[in-house]
Amino acid sequence: MKRLRIALLDDHAVVRHGLVSHLAAESGIEVVGAYESSRDLMRGMVSAPADILLLDFALGRDELDGVSLIRALRVKFPDCRILVLSTHHESATVSLALRVGARGFVGKGEDMGDLVKAIRTVASGAIYLSADMSYQVADATRPGGAEEEEVGESALQRAALSAREQEVIRCYLAGMTVTEIAEKFNRSIKTISAQKAAAFRKLGVTSNNGLFKIMSTLE
Repeated sequence: MKRLRIALLDDHAVVRHGLVSHLAAESGIEVVGAYESSRDLMRGMVSAPADILLLDFALGRDELDGVSLIRALRVKFPDCRILVLSTHHESATVSLALRVGARGFVGKGEDMGDLVKAIRTVASGAIYLSADMSYQVADATRPGGAEEEEVGESALQRAALSAREQEVIRCYLAGMTVTEIAEKFNRSIKTISAQKAAAFRKLGVTSNNGLFKIMSTLE
């Protein structure tokens, strides 16, 4: 029986080593690569192709955002199925990952057995979401034809941003700087920066471009 080849990308060494250790003990699974950066992943998968890629959606500051990375991987390795493994699994993030090409989404808080089930489900050609995620994603789906502003607002709410985080992102999307936003709301620059960073984390992006791409995709 052909072994299922797994590659994984996560910028936390403890997570990578733990996943490799657990997955290597599973029958019919072979870990062909464990990568810290997307650059290493792109190089490694050329010589060691994988059937399934476990991908952390929110990597470090110098990395591509999750949306751009999934799109790039789908072009470069079209036969590899992507399963997102992330701490951030708000309904908007899950919906977005699936929309751009992921085949499943697993929260890092789930059991190892659930992860293995997700891997085998995606390998079979099906989409994997936990029952809770499926409910949240379905509940967050809106009918088409909404006005652009309404869709944008809904996207921010579905990502579980606080009211103040939503204010910051709305102003940021309108072209305001952190300093200008701080002056507008009479908050410190440090506070605005922290709220922006928290919003980025919940949306699964690491750059300004990533934010703009997410909002345009959700509109």
